[in-house]
Amino acid sequence: MQTKAGDILVNSPPETLKYLVAAGLDIPKFVLLPPDVPVGRYLGSSGFVHMGTNYASVEFLLYANYFLNGGNQTTIITATESQKRRIGQILQETISGPADPAEYYPHPWVQRECAAIAHYSPLGRATRPDDLAIIRSIENDGGVLDNQVEIRLEGQEYVFIEANKEVARVSTIIDETPMPLMLPPPQPIQRREITLQFIGGSDGFDPRGITTCFLAYFGATGKDTAILFDVAAYLRVRLGSLNISTNQISDVFISHLHEDHIAGLPELLLMGNVRVRLITSQTIYRSLLRLLSAMMALPQEDIAILFDYSPLEPERPLQIDGKKFEAIYSIHTIPTLAVRVNGLYYSGDMRYNEAWFDELTGKNVLSPTRRRELIEFAQEASILVQDAGGGSIHTSVTAEVLKSLTRKNQQVILTHTPKHKQKLPPAYKTYKNIAFAETGLVTAVGEPLDEPGEAERLETISACPLYARLSISERSLLAQSVTVDTWADGETILAPEKNHEGSVYIVHQGLVETWKDKKRIRVIGRGASIGERCALMAETPSRSARAHGEVQ
Repeated sequence: MQTKAGDILVNSPPETLKYLVAAGLDIPKFVLLPPDVPVGRYLGSSGFVHMGTNYASVEFLLYANYFLNGGNQTTIITATESQKRRIGQILQETISGPADPAEYYPHPWVQRECAAIAHYSPLGRATRPDDLAIIRSIENDGGVLDNQVEIRLEGQEYVFIEANKEVARVSTIIDETPMPLMLPPPQPIQRREITLQFIGGSDGFDPRGITTCFLAYFGATGKDTAILFDVAAYLRVRLGSLNISTNQISDVFISHLHEDHIAGLPELLLMGNVRVRLITSQTIYRSLLRLLSAMMALPQEDIAILFDYSPLEPERPLQIDGKKFEAIYSIHTIPTLAVRVNGLYYSGDMRYNEAWFDELTGKNVLSPTRRRELIEFAQEASILVQDAGGGSIHTSVTAEVLKSLTRKNQQVILTHTPKHKQKLPPAYKTYKNIAFAETGLVTAVGEPLDEPGEAERLETISACPLYARLSISERSLLAQSVTVDTWADGETILAPEKNHEGSVYIVHQGLVETWKDKKRIRVIGRGASIGERCALMAETPSRSARAHGEVQ
């Protein structure tokens, strides 16, 4: 919304910054957040969250305005004082980490390390949320901005006033499903003992990339469910693009709570049709409860029942389904875990530079024992997934760093790196065991595993909640009787004006859009079903379904 006070962004779903950059638009200094969604009004909705999407995803807008636009503060406008307090809590957890030193027990040194890494020279200290943002509520602070611009909330509309005259009304009702700029392309997979499938490997600023998020498959059968490492935005549609259902995810490792690593978590918990187990440290877990509580306007105990939780602490390995999880704290601006799972190592966000570790040891930020831990934890991993975002808080890809990493590991995957920064030093350009985590990348180590093609249909049916109560033998019989049909991009699968022939459709590969009254309602992927009510009740469909890309 263009006003005399400046542009005002109305609502801020995940990756809004990427949309603005891709469109060549300036980053607004004002962000107007929607009123709370009452719990129970819509599926997967409460507080700032509507249908699993957080419409108060402002963290990277704040970073861009402050660090890239000359120290500009962003004014966040909320409808109520409660929202003002809660958005402040969200920014505390994501930008600075837990405020109470007791929250870092039994590792109090983590807070000291985070403050040292987050140190910003122009301020002489770590940046705080109030450096980046001014938060005001219409309820208590009024909606008057600069240059006689005022915002009022009237019913279900925001009213914009300039010079005492109404100039615009904007509905607060969210009635369309947002779609990401990018989807990961599906790649053929030959399962091995450890197989990684990257949804994304970029950062929160890159409009041409998806943030770092990947699936890992372990085991000797090739039929194991996957572990998800961090949670990119628009997770379900991106999984669907890879022909994966959320039902195929058993565990989710959370490295830390920056928005680019957890933006898709509310969607997975509220709309994923699966109960997952979160794995992280107690410090990060408690911070996550506070963050989600503020985001959804729900008590922390109501948040905790949305998922299972297994604590993973340094020096306290965790065994889950034959997989051994080990962790240390990475060195980052907020509490962050690095993890080893069998032969896989994932750094989370961490600047790896042994000379820099020496500097920090000399300044008593790191102890000699801690320095040694950071260097040795990834030793002899089969696959190392390493942050390589560059700058002061991420790893820069230098010959010295690569020499250290390749000496310790069979295969190195570099992540958190936008396309234009994916450059290796000349001496390493021919190395076959170093790769950047391109969107959709599949990589694996170990012996190949047999994976019969006929099992694919069974996996799809098993991922469909409609058939969840059937025994495996009943699902196997069903898999043998289904037909597999293909639709081209944009082709109609179901149409309201046509009689239904009595079939139930399950998405096997690709994505399907459902539409009503010329509005896209949702996008579904593998394991989702359509047409079951029409088949049972002999009704015509009330919504249309179209192929988004080629669909089976």
